Amino acid sequence: MAADKIALLTIARNTQAHEGHPERNEDTLLVDRQRGLAAVFDGVGGSRGGEVASRLGARVIRRAWKRFFQQRQPEDSSQLLMLNDDLSIESILCDLLQEAQDAINAEGERRAKRAKKARGTLTKEETGNSETKAEGEGQKEKKDSYPETTVAVVLLCRQAGVDGYILGVAHVGDSRVYLLRAGQPLQRLTRDDGYFTLRIEDHTINEEDALRIDQATEADQLTDTEREIFNKRNGITQSLGHRTHKKNPTLTIHTARTNVVPGDRILLCSDGVHDNLMDSEIEAILRQEARTTVARHLVQNAIKRSHEECLRAKRDDMSAIVITCYH
Repeated sequence: MAADKIALLTIARNTQAHEGHPERNEDTLLVDRQRGLAAVFDGVGGSRGGEVASRLGARVIRRAWKRFFQQRQPEDSSQLLMLNDDLSIESILCDLLQEAQDAINAEGERRAKRAKKARGTLTKEETGNSETKAEGEGQKEKKDSYPETTVAVVLLCRQAGVDGYILGVAHVGDSRVYLLRAGQPLQRLTRDDGYFTLRIEDHTINEEDALRIDQATEADQLTDTEREIFNKRNGITQSLGHRTHKKNPTLTIHTARTNVVPGDRILLCSDGVHDNLMDSEIEAILRQEARTTVARHLVQNAIKRSHEECLRAKRDDMSAIVITCYH
């Protein structure tokens, strides 16, 4: 790709803490414009774990990506990574998220051990084994000790013969990535690890029903059963740091890739934004607002909605990153 044909990128970001705890934002934004990486983390479990997990995840992924980039492209640090036949953008993202998962899990083990020791229940054997998971303390200890976070991350790379960029997407949880292209409707590039997906998989609802329920604004648009499903939409089925039974720890990292061309906009957002705003409202803002202020407008509109008498209204941390590709 010749230098004069390389599309330009603007990355706008905005995040606002929940008004109930303005001093503590459990969302964390990661933007490495020079190396083409952006991510939104939404901490799970409140002040004792969520903020820890989201910040740790962002820090680990930033460092890991910088290390990988410098190893692969040390002489061309001013350009995005050039993909070749031996580089899979999906594998790169999986490795980054797995490194964050390992770090958050390790922090969870340390926190659980400290909590158990403080309660005077740490056995001699457990004191000598840093990998032992504190068990039998109930759900409260897990919530207090084990940090968890959702993540949605995108990676922009170059590829010979491609006009624009290759976009890699990875996510765990219910933070989302959207793509808006001129002349086309808004497209979700992620599928939430959440209650709607469970109900689709067990055939309680289909994809069309799930979208209609998810986009509802008034209670009378839904049946009683659908209202019950809507009220559980914030439940997530996995996150970074989430631990299942110690004999069967699992993490499914969802990945995708697509091309990004001039005129495209990519949105990453936490559920504070997409739970309050309908997709049609998100699309309108992405189409209308300037590339430097669009993220702020998304967050401001989500906050405004959170104060309304509306089925969707939800007070939460609000975060958005918008990448605009242009000539």
